[in-house]
Amino acid sequence: MRRLAIALVLLVALGATPASAKVVGISASPNPALLGDRVRHTVVVGVYGPLDVWISANGFGQPGGGTLPPGTWSYECCPGQTAGTPAWHFRSSSPAAPGSYRVGAVTRLRGSFLSTAAVSGTSAWVWIQVR
Repeated sequence: MRRLAIALVLLVALGATPASAKVVGISASPNPALLGDRVRHTVVVGVYGPLDVWISANGFGQPGGGTLPPGTWSYECCPGQTAGTPAWHFRSSSPAAPGSYRVGAVTRLRGSFLSTAAVSGTSAWVWIQVR
């Protein structure tokens, strides 16, 4: 029993998680949204690792505020993470701790737009409808 307890403590200390744990997830609210709405993107991180977030620059103004870990935003052209449209790209400056992070962005165009989050090579995405 003592060996099992020590093994579990070591797994947690090294950042390992059970196979059923989610590595990363992303959601958006409200969804669908109206033109001019501030949409809150919520990113759930399940393991320690570098965090990347892409939000469509066609559909949203520059993201701001929120609780993302330290990092930088940049504007980049047309990654697959936003379905080939221009993107606001956030990259953490150090590994993100497991937890929930939020960032907001105001809608600027009607349509359907893709946002993506990635941690340690695993990605999750959400389509946001703007009416």
